[in-house]
Amino acid sequence: MNKGDIVYFHGDSDMLAEVMDIQGTEALVLLLKNDISVKASIYELVETNSFQPHRVDGAVVHILGIPYTIKIIEADDYRYNRDADGWCDVSVKEILIYNFVQDIDSKRDLRKYQNSCIRHEIIHAFLYESGLSSNSLSGGPWAKNEEMVDWMAIQAPKMLKAFEEAGVLEDQEG
Repeated sequence: MNKGDIVYFHGDSDMLAEVMDIQGTEALVLLLKNDISVKASIYELVETNSFQPHRVDGAVVHILGIPYTIKIIEADDYRYNRDADGWCDVSVKEILIYNFVQDIDSKRDLRKYQNSCIRHEIIHAFLYESGLSSNSLSGGPWAKNEEMVDWMAIQAPKMLKAFEEAGVLEDQEG
């Protein structure tokens, strides 16, 4: 059992908690439904093999030289769009990502899912900053097509690995 793991109490699989700290056989856990911290014996807890994502809020990425701030927001933030897990606000150069909270219905590895959302929104930012977002209207705005952006975001790490394996990155500009 480690800090950041999602656990539940023996006999109550609906009572999910995040391990905040471990001291010997005692764990400080944060109950996910109501944000209450409690101490419990590690022997009372069952590991779920799930993780709660913790991102550095305010990280800055440079999109074609333009700084964009990644913001992790909560459900009570007025900018939260319940129809999307993340979005790119090009007007203020922010990438907004919902702070997923582990529950019984969520993906087990929320870190991995949140990373994929951030990659997806970074692709949107690149398309906007390169001028393709508003000038791609032949047959519909292809640069805003979610399936195409998702494909890019999913394939980008694999493409980067292939470029590294081929040794073709060092002569790239920008």
